[in-house]
Amino acid sequence: MKKIRKNKKTPAQLAQQRRFALAVSFLSPLKDIIDEGFKFVAKRKKRFIYPFNLAMSQVLKVAISDISGVPSLDPEKAWLSDGNLPSVSVGDVTHENSRLTVQYFGEATFGSWDDRVRLIAYQVEEGVALGSQVPALRRDNVVTIEIPENLLGKDILLYLLCHERDGLRYARSQYLGTYQIN
Repeated sequence: MKKIRKNKKTPAQLAQQRRFALAVSFLSPLKDIIDEGFKFVAKRKKRFIYPFNLAMSQVLKVAISDISGVPSLDPEKAWLSDGNLPSVSVGDVTHENSRLTVQYFGEATFGSWDDRVRLIAYQVEEGVALGSQVPALRRDNVVTIEIPENLLGKDILLYLLCHERDGLRYARSQYLGTYQIN
């Protein structure tokens, strides 16, 4: 007679399950952005892999820590895009009313003057991620985003993404910090 094993998970399995759940809950509202931002890198892999899975892997390896047994995610270490396109250097982040403005500086080399720069605002608790309505060009040196009224007064994570005009190649995303607009 076989002994029936109850499906009890080990503490290590439970810890990994919590890490995975945290990564999924953080990245899910960003899925469309991530699918675009990791598309080129995923295509270059030898085997077929989903862009979202690349982001999950990166977050699980780098952005989540288990201090005192409770997993926590560092948004600065999470990537929304990855690639070999040169990025821009961020200057000032300012806001007026509900508009956030980021000034940046980027070397516009031949063929890169029309690279797009997008600002992503992400409110984790609400699960709302939105991008700048009109992507700026690399040469513009400024990108803006309107924050909806329901997100005012709440912590918003800001990321900057750069990609080629056709949206194929991306630079690694940049985390700009947490902002609150009242």
